[in-house]
Amino acid sequence: MATFASVPSESLKVRPALDADVLVRSILFIAVFLAVWVSFHPFPSLAEPLEVTEAGDHVNQVGYSVLFLLLAAWSLLHEPKRLMLVLRPILIATLLWCALSVVTSWEPSLSARRFASTLVTIGIASMVLLLPRNARHFSDLMAATVLIVLAACYLGVLLAPSLSIHQATDFIEPELAGDWRGVFGHKNGASATMVLFVFIGLFIARMRSVTLGAVIAALASIFLFFTHSKTSIAVLPLVLIVSVIIARVQRPTVGMALALLVVVALSVLSIGTLYFAPIRTLVDLLIADPSFTGRTEIWNFALDHVAQRPITGYGFATFWGTEQVVYGMGGDLVWANAAGNAHNGYVDLALTIGIPGAILATLWLVVLPLVDYYRSPHEPYSAPLKMLFLRVGLFMTYASCFESRFFEISGAWLFLVAATFGLRFLSLTRLARR
Repeated sequence: MATFASVPSESLKVRPALDADVLVRSILFIAVFLAVWVSFHPFPSLAEPLEVTEAGDHVNQVGYSVLFLLLAAWSLLHEPKRLMLVLRPILIATLLWCALSVVTSWEPSLSARRFASTLVTIGIASMVLLLPRNARHFSDLMAATVLIVLAACYLGVLLAPSLSIHQATDFIEPELAGDWRGVFGHKNGASATMVLFVFIGLFIARMRSVTLGAVIAALASIFLFFTHSKTSIAVLPLVLIVSVIIARVQRPTVGMALALLVVVALSVLSIGTLYFAPIRTLVDLLIADPSFTGRTEIWNFALDHVAQRPITGYGFATFWGTEQVVYGMGGDLVWANAAGNAHNGYVDLALTIGIPGAILATLWLVVLPLVDYYRSPHEPYSAPLKMLFLRVGLFMTYASCFESRFFEISGAWLFLVAATFGLRFLSLTRLARR
C-alpha cells in the first residue's frame, strides 16, 4: 500500500496518451479545490445584506455532498483501507467531543447541521489526497487549479471591480473600500488563500518548474498586498522564516518547541494585553493600534463567556450570530456581541466546544502534525511536499491567533485538514510501502 507522495517511481512508468484513470483523478481533484476556493457563489455582491436561513445554504449543501459521494465512490474502488491511516485516536476523540457539544448546545439543530458539514469537509480533505498518483501529479493539479483561481480573481478586479473589490457601498464594513477580495466574499478569505498560493508556488518551483512556481508566488503576493490584510501579510514572512529553521533543526524537540513558542508569543502579545499591564504597555509602544482593530473588546467579551461554560461550551460552531448573543448579551457592547467570530481560533474553540475540546483540536491540528513532520522520512523527493504541508499548518496555526480559521467551511480550512492528513500519510510512508 502506498500514498501518492511515497512512490516517485510511478512518475517514470510509460502511460497511454489519454489515461482514463488519471483523467478521473484529475477532474475530481480540481473540482474539489475549485469548489472550496472559487466556491459555489463566486463574486458575491456585498451591497445588500446576506440572506441567512435556518436551513442553511442549499447550493453549498448539495455541492459538497455530491463531491463527498463522488470521492467516496472512487475511494471504495481504490483501496479504501488507505483511509484508515488518518483515523488516529486524537481525531476520533476530537470528533466525539464535538458531537457531545452538539448535544449540549444551546442551538442543537444548528450545531448538528454545522457538525455534519464539518464531517463532510473532513471526509473530502482525507479522500482528495488519494487522487494524485504521486507528488509530481499533485503539483501539476495544484498548479492548474491555482492558476484558474488567480485568473478569475484578477479578471474580476479588471472587469467587475464592484464584485471583486470592497466598496464604500458595502452593507457591512464599508470601511474596507478599496481592498481586493477577488472571487471571495471578504478580503480575509482572499488574503488567507493568497498566502497558501504563495506556499504552493514555492512548492511547484521545487517540485516541477521554477518559472511556473515563481509566477504563481508573484501573482499571489501582489494580490495579497492589495487585500491590505494585516494578519496574512505579517504572518507570511514569519512562517517562511520559522519553516526554514524547523527544516534545518536536527532535534525534533527543538523544532517543535520553536514552532509552539511562536504561538505562545503571539497569544501573549495579543490576548495577554487583556490581563498583563506590562504586556499592554509593550504593545502600545510596538504597534499603532494596540486594540488590534477592535479585537481586544471581542476577546474580552468571548473569554468572559468561556468562563461561564468552560467544559462543553455553547455548542459546536454555535455562539456568534445567535439571537441570545446579538440581542440578549449586548449591553453597551455594540461591536463585540455583533461580531461574526472571536477573531481568534483558539478562543472560538473554547467558546463553542469547551476547553477540553479546544485542547483536543489543538493537539490534532497543531501539535501532532509537527510530530508527523519529524517522523516522516528525510528524502529529497518528498521534502518539497513536507515543506508545503508544514507551512500550511504553521500559517493556519499562527493566523488563528488573530482570525478564526478552525472548523469553518472554506478553502483554507479544507487545505489545513488535507495538510494535516498529508503529514500523517508521509509519517507512515515506511510502514505503507510494499
